[in-house]
Amino acid sequence: MFYLRDLPKYDAIRARASRYPEVQAAAVEAFLVLLRTGSDVLSALERFLSSHDLSMGSWTVLMVLNRDPAVPLMPSDLANKCGVTRATMTGLLDGLERKRLVRREPEPSDRRTLRVRLTREGIDRLDGMTHDYYRRVALLMRDLDDEDKRQLSDMLLRVLANVGDVAAEPALPPVPTNGDNATGPVV
Repeated sequence: MFYLRDLPKYDAIRARASRYPEVQAAAVEAFLVLLRTGSDVLSALERFLSSHDLSMGSWTVLMVLNRDPAVPLMPSDLANKCGVTRATMTGLLDGLERKRLVRREPEPSDRRTLRVRLTREGIDRLDGMTHDYYRRVALLMRDLDDEDKRQLSDMLLRVLANVGDVAAEPALPPVPTNGDNATGPVV
């Protein structure tokens, strides 16, 4: 969660450039707005899901299985598609099975292999709440026309493409300071 509620203004960010020459004020401002928006949207989605006795993880599993309810998936495939570990997927499936929303079935050709599918109750639960979910998504995006939405998706996908590079980037050592004018490392 991104807890900063009072986002700094562009001028305040730009003022940091004298102290931190790497600052690109527009990039920092857009980044902070992205974090704030993403965090608030996820929080609202979690409240909605909670009202239906579901977690974000459970919802994700159900929605992936609902892409083609007639085709069961292996737990490892579900874990990959949902971006969680196999151990986490086991816990999610245990909870969904207790609620009778999914069931694990042995693969006919290899009974050691399990497949997961939505139950009738799981399909009914999704059908009962998905109308409200899509209504809420439309409400969230109501001030954007179709072209705005396409542009937003395109821009966010371009940012997403850089996440791996940023995550792989090694951290730089701290810049030593000696008052306001750091000229090199202090040994």
